[in-house]
Amino acid sequence: MAALALPGCSTLASRGAVVGCQAADTATTLHALSLGGRERNPVVRALLDTFGPEGFIAAKIGVTLLVLHSYPALSMDLLATIDGITCAAAANNAVVARRLSEKKDP
Repeated sequence: MAALALPGCSTLASRGAVVGCQAADTATTLHALSLGGRERNPVVRALLDTFGPEGFIAAKIGVTLLVLHSYPALSMDLLATIDGITCAAAANNAVVARRLSEKKDP
């Protein structure tokens, strides 16, 4: 949903979008998991299994800082694509969380 609210590729490739999409994905992932959701990304699942939510948050912060540090050297198309995928994942997580919540509270 967040990706759809952004008006264009230049906005989607902005530093704010990098931070916003990563934060949204982190928050919605943890929320869906707290409602009984399952992580389908095997890398993230292994990270969560090994280091827990705190390790996942630390890894997402690390990725965000790495992208921001490398920002000037990265293609705007690449950034827009990565941010679009990340925001789409966050939107999917939100849908999953809503469905799980509805199942718990009929």
